[in-house]
Amino acid sequence: MSTPRPFYRPWLALAVLLVTGGLIYLLGPILTPFLAGALLAYIFDPLVDRLEAHGWSRAAGTVAVIVLAGLAVFGLVLIALPLFQGQFAELSQRLPGALDLLQTRFLPWLQQTFGIAIAPNLDALKSWLTEQATENSANWLPSLQTGALAVLGLVVNLLLIPVVMFYLLKDWDVMVARVAALVPRDWTGRVTRVARAMDAVVGEFMRGQLAVMTILGLYHAIALWVLGLDYALPIGILTGLLSFVPFLGIGLGLTLALLVALLQFADWSGVAWVAGIFMVGQLFEGYVITPRIVGERVGLHPVAVIFALAAFGQLFGFVGVLLAVPLAAVLLVALRELRGVYEQSDLYRGGYNAGSSDPASSAMSASLLGQPLLESRIASLSLVHRGKVRDIYAVGDDKLLIVTTDRLSAFDVVMPTPIPGKGEVLTRVSAFWFDKLKSIVPSQALDIAPETVVADNERDQVAGRAIVVKKLKALSVEAIVRGYLVGSGWKEYQASQSVCGIALPAGLKQAERLPQPIFTPSTKAAVGAHDENINFEQMAELIGADLAKQVRDVSLALYKAAAEYALTRGIIIADTKFEFGLDEKGQLVWIDEALTPDSSRFWPADQYQPGSNPSSFDKQFVRDWLEASGWNKQAPGPELPAEIVARTSEKYREAMSRLLG
Repeated sequence: MSTPRPFYRPWLALAVLLVTGGLIYLLGPILTPFLAGALLAYIFDPLVDRLEAHGWSRAAGTVAVIVLAGLAVFGLVLIALPLFQGQFAELSQRLPGALDLLQTRFLPWLQQTFGIAIAPNLDALKSWLTEQATENSANWLPSLQTGALAVLGLVVNLLLIPVVMFYLLKDWDVMVARVAALVPRDWTGRVTRVARAMDAVVGEFMRGQLAVMTILGLYHAIALWVLGLDYALPIGILTGLLSFVPFLGIGLGLTLALLVALLQFADWSGVAWVAGIFMVGQLFEGYVITPRIVGERVGLHPVAVIFALAAFGQLFGFVGVLLAVPLAAVLLVALRELRGVYEQSDLYRGGYNAGSSDPASSAMSASLLGQPLLESRIASLSLVHRGKVRDIYAVGDDKLLIVTTDRLSAFDVVMPTPIPGKGEVLTRVSAFWFDKLKSIVPSQALDIAPETVVADNERDQVAGRAIVVKKLKALSVEAIVRGYLVGSGWKEYQASQSVCGIALPAGLKQAERLPQPIFTPSTKAAVGAHDENINFEQMAELIGADLAKQVRDVSLALYKAAAEYALTRGIIIADTKFEFGLDEKGQLVWIDEALTPDSSRFWPADQYQPGSNPSSFDKQFVRDWLEASGWNKQAPGPELPAEIVARTSEKYREAMSRLLG
């Protein structure tokens, strides 16, 4: 029996979209500081990540970034305010002369040219204003109260923005990880790819828009200054800064410049020059700057950008302007995804049949769904290598599909018993670290859903447990970083007071934290063979001194940043292993897996006691059982008891839950 198609999903998505839009519309008046804070947190998150990579705590980095941003804004105000104040003071002094010019020159010219006669009576105007003030004085108090409340609301919103920004920026990575953990397993690849695409579009749009604002501000300020217009600098700055709102910057700047030109110049040529400068600027922005700097970067037509900003601004006010850019990115990426789905559909290819199904494929999918995967069988791709845990397939000439199975390797021997859910945990944890620590070193992961590179009846084997990566040249060494004295390091320390040739202080206890993390490389052994510890000099002989130094420095930076974050999640990373490769330009790239329970030793921080071997979240649980079993640590490995398998699977999932939220 074929499973009915979930027609409810599009309607559910539409209902969620409508409810979300309605809530935004209703909450629009109070959303501005929260959206502004979220937008600023999104913008400054990469900077805080870089500070984390250099040893700063997340909270300290957040405070530093907010303080620096505040000082930058304060500095701009200190520079710009005297300029505006001086020039507006001069404008107020010219106002009587401007009124005189209006009466003696402009009104006579208007009457002579167009036959329009206006005879202003300033005394009558003053009397009328006095009369209106007297009659309507009773209505002033409510107006003043309303105005005072509006000013108070503005001040509260301005003060609330840095507060919201601080808490969101401090917990940004944790919140993103928690949201990612809620994604259904079979959607993980596609959702991750779409989210990264949206992030790239929004980032490119913001960088492009900032460049447009800067260019327009400089152009108008310089052009008006060359013309000799007073107040050229403030008018140019306002025109550039407000250009992110369609027509606001150009409209306000042109209005102010024309008013100043009318007051300053003795003839109409100056006014015409001002109008020409703004006309050229508008053409330059619409046909050159925006299409090349913004449109080409994000793949969005300039008209679509203007429409999105204007439409959301009309619907939701200033909140809509803040939402327009990310929502435009969402729509753009969604349309690209829909186009890809359509082009792969039977309708587009000409073979649509709503009632067709493949019973064999359905049966195979049902048999694989939810079952441990000891070994993948991807017949549509060529098998390149079957490692201790991962099966690697060729995707064309320049990419690989890495399938993380539920196999478990201990003491360099693959156990015959799979650990349910292990492959999924390793894949999701690796993806989290690759993204979080990308400011230190790039990874080989590509934004390609693994389900798209295999046959339909093979998708269950890759869903949630596979990634598509760049094909790179792997280094022949493994980079191990130890932060605590445990395992083989503790045994070596007891014998020589050193670990891998690195001397350590006397009197250290088992599992004690080292004064500084140490780098202890090893050779990369084939399946069934044992890795061999080597010193740094031997590593330099194998891969070269400069590359060895880079691998060491990057490994230590990765470990320090990861260990600090994990500690905030209640996990101690005692030690870990990294693997690297080189791309076509010879640049170092992080490959294989990233700080997973397989490649690392995880301890619960609340149970940590130096002097004893702590319980762990990783496969050390299995290693301890194997040590006690009497196994000789030679292949083949023994079958693991069901209780050990269940508890190990639970430990893997608990580690993921703690790290990702």
